Amino acid sequence: MTVPYTFVALLDVLGYRSKIDADRQRASEDFKTKLEAALAILTGLNETEISYQAISDTIIIANHPSARFCDLLRTLKRVHLAFLQQGLFLRGGIAFAPHFKSGPITYSHALPVAYQLEQTQAVYPRIVIDSNIIEMFSGDGKLSAEAGDVQSERLICVENGIYFVNVAHESADEYYELARGIYQEEESALHGREHELAKHRWLQNYIAAISGVAREPYIKSLGVFFPQRWGANADEVEGGR
Repeated sequence: MTVPYTFVALLDVLGYRSKIDADRQRASEDFKTKLEAALAILTGLNETEISYQAISDTIIIANHPSARFCDLLRTLKRVHLAFLQQGLFLRGGIAFAPHFKSGPITYSHALPVAYQLEQTQAVYPRIVIDSNIIEMFSGDGKLSAEAGDVQSERLICVENGIYFVNVAHESADEYYELARGIYQEEESALHGREHELAKHRWLQNYIAAISGVAREPYIKSLGVFFPQRWGANADEVEGGR
């Protein structure tokens, strides 16, 4: 039996290890509770069309070979928002390649490709789409019949040649409030951690760009440090000048 080509998304929960460690140190299950609440969005899926697996910090969502790609994109938008509502960032990749799952057995060429996209291109809280899939929308490609839906619903964004799911379209106000809340909660822990801060900054900029509405940035702008002199506080920083 030939393994069918399938659209497969591999998603990763950002900061998984640090959140597990925080639960351990506090002797709590806060992170577990948030994961369960976010993953509840998947229980309503029609598994004859879209299947899913959740293992540790990894979530795999795959279309049935005959299902529409746009349905997968819409599902991923709902999943991304569900995790953000629990204060959790997701990033991931989508690939199209042979993929087979039956019970506990998974055989997939798509998963390594999706994993590579997640690791090397997603970087921020976004779900990157393999360029080979984008090419399927042109001419008489496999996805040409879905090009109209992608355009009318603005399901896909592109930045610096990287295509990704436009998760915040139609939910920009909610995304802004949720992203701001997560940043404010984590702000003190982000000091000096540029890699983690970059994820917050990208999400803020993405929301502003996709909504087209002027919003107050919730991440502080560049500040200028003034060394101690004439009795001034050595730690004084003057921001935004």
